[in-house]
Amino acid sequence: MPQHDSDHRSARERSEILNRYAQRLVHRGGERELHWYRRAAQADPTWAAPWFNLGLAHKYRGEWAESLQANRAALERQGDHRGACCIAATALRDWNSAREAWRRYGLALPDGDGPIDAQLGAIGVRLDPGDSGEVVWAERIDPTRARILNVPLPGSGHRYRDIVLHDGSVQGTRKVEGHEYPVFNALGLWQASAYATFEALIETEAPDTLAALVEGVREGDGESAGQVEDWTHTVRYLCRTCSEGEQDHEHPQAPAAHTRFQLGIAATDEAWLRGVLDEWLGRHPRARLLEFGRAFPADVTP
Repeated sequence: MPQHDSDHRSARERSEILNRYAQRLVHRGGERELHWYRRAAQADPTWAAPWFNLGLAHKYRGEWAESLQANRAALERQGDHRGACCIAATALRDWNSAREAWRRYGLALPDGDGPIDAQLGAIGVRLDPGDSGEVVWAERIDPTRARILNVPLPGSGHRYRDIVLHDGSVQGTRKVEGHEYPVFNALGLWQASAYATFEALIETEAPDTLAALVEGVREGDGESAGQVEDWTHTVRYLCRTCSEGEQDHEHPQAPAAHTRFQLGIAATDEAWLRGVLDEWLGRHPRARLLEFGRAFPADVTP
């Protein structure tokens, strides 16, 4: 056996050992896995796998420049390697790199520069995969970005019409009227919306009248138009297995009150929203606004 073949096999074996060791460290926190992935890459400079794993590790840490660099190194070693270049490049708004990666993965794109709006349909997005795991509906803008269509719970750290960066692998599904939609885990906020989230606790013995309030908020006046979510009746709590699977069963919940409704309302103008509420209350004197307040602020970035 030629000496260089033997040396290469020895280098690959050492790299595989170091790569496996790094993988065992992933869930232990800290940065040790990054060190050992780099050692694995050094042991066999021709192997793409440790560079790909290093790119993944940086991705889940939100270190996008490092993730893009590692995934490019993987592609240099294996041209058909399906890494996370498009996610990292999109996070960095490096549109030339993102478009190149999308085309490499077979997505037909229109000519031009900059971001695209591919209108890829509705999906579910799990906003906080490691904690509450709230899933909201979103419109997929491209393979890695989606715009939130619901009013998320305040604890999610997200707002109506936030654009989030999401992972590429499907983590569960949701079925509506016989149609199945994929669910993706969010990786972070890509662009904050101008909407704040308000909470309104309303008591009414005529729930049908809430439709007029919802219509008033959604129609709005130009950019003031908002969104309403009935958190009392539309929020469903699922175990992790159900959330990430196909929801073969639902868990029993306590009966919801039929006269009190906790609404999540997205709006850009609090004074306008109060006016909509006051007008609705004036037309429905038997309804009462028990509580009202700002639950999550709008983005204040200049």
